[in-house]
Amino acid sequence: SRLDAYVAANVPDASASRGRVAAAIKARMVTLNGKTASKPSRALKPGDVIEGELERERASEAKPEPWVKLDIVHEDESVLVVNKAAGMVTHPSAGHESGTLVNAVLGHCDLPELVVPTGNQALSDDDEDDEDAVDEDEGARDGMIRPGIVHRLDKGTSGVMVVAKDASAHNSLCEQFAARVVRRKYVAILSGVPSPSKGRIEAPIGRDPRDRLRMAVTQGGGRFAASNYEVIATLANGNASLVEWRLETGRTHQIRVHAKHIGHPILGDDTYGGGGGAAVSALSRYGVFDVKEAKALMSTIDRPMLHARTLGFTHPQSGEALDFSRDPPEDF
Repeated sequence: SRLDAYVAANVPDASASRGRVAAAIKARMVTLNGKTASKPSRALKPGDVIEGELERERASEAKPEPWVKLDIVHEDESVLVVNKAAGMVTHPSAGHESGTLVNAVLGHCDLPELVVPTGNQALSDDDEDDEDAVDEDEGARDGMIRPGIVHRLDKGTSGVMVVAKDASAHNSLCEQFAARVVRRKYVAILSGVPSPSKGRIEAPIGRDPRDRLRMAVTQGGGRFAASNYEVIATLANGNASLVEWRLETGRTHQIRVHAKHIGHPILGDDTYGGGGGAAVSALSRYGVFDVKEAKALMSTIDRPMLHARTLGFTHPQSGEALDFSRDPPEDF
């Protein structure tokens, strides 16, 4: 096991994110068997003794940014439902201190300052962003203040999200996500056409042991994950398909990982095999596009083709069942 990974995994403290541990090691604040350790990647062996200090990081406070555009679907005294644009990060994290959904929402209305607990227990990880997933996870462990946020969509995913406007609504929505009673449907454009055209995928998801920035279907160690899919339309003579997804769980990158698992990654998803040469090859089969046309098409796609179309929940105050939908944006 690596030194930084072992410490981050075994120190029950919100300050012990892997990134912060690695920084402490590089700053020569950690010793291994009495000698200063300087490499986070240092391999450990049984019996090694690790000592060091980590300073607690203060919770980050997001600043209101009323100039950041919000597409509001619904608003009342308890909840705000928005249609998040692709390219917008949900909340501030390292490298994304402004321009996030939280900044925009704070610029629109006052929200309760609620610190996400260590380990992110109160936040539902709806398919969060590939490049920024680790940063956002680290931020969650560092107890960042995320006003009203109860679930996330990744930077590249567009679609419907709900934000709590008071503590009571926040608690109610968190409980609904935890109980898996929130109704969520997504649409995605996949490479090829899944067979059968309708099915259920039950495959555990965890960190990819070969690349910690990605998730993967893992046996023995992953978290339970289940997705239901249905092909809505066959596109480009079978080279692609429009597929609806209904989630039973909300694991990080769940749809993206499960789509790859069945051999039909989301187009534009470079992290999980839906971009680059693989996508060009898939699109240029059967003579629908030649390679040049397929490359030109892929050059217009700058994100995974995934959209959160429908979100349904019970209103925290009235108890009314609410459902909100938005069609995919123009890039679809």
